[in-house]
Amino acid sequence: MSNFDNNPYAVTNVSDDFDFQQQTSVHVPDYLIPSILATLFCCQLFGIIAIVFSALASGEKSTGNYQKALNYANNAKTFLIIAAVCGALTWLCMISFMILPTVLQGLH
Repeated sequence: MSNFDNNPYAVTNVSDDFDFQQQTSVHVPDYLIPSILATLFCCQLFGIIAIVFSALASGEKSTGNYQKALNYANNAKTFLIIAAVCGALTWLCMISFMILPTVLQGLH
């Protein structure tokens, strides 16, 4: 006879008392602020799409559907990168078209 047989406070089977299969919170990045900044300063079309996917990711994260939230967050990141590249190319073209006539005029 062991000491646990006479002890009413002894816990003999922990797995019956607790659910160890609880889903833990998964980190899903929030790209909402960078998406808004990309919309304002880079490319509006792709920035707005990034905002929509970021909002969808946030909504799915709040309901606990982490896989879908991660997919939406990845889509938001993709469109955020596309918006940044398009914005950088646009700024580069604008600056070069402003500077190019001055440089060409100086060559003559």
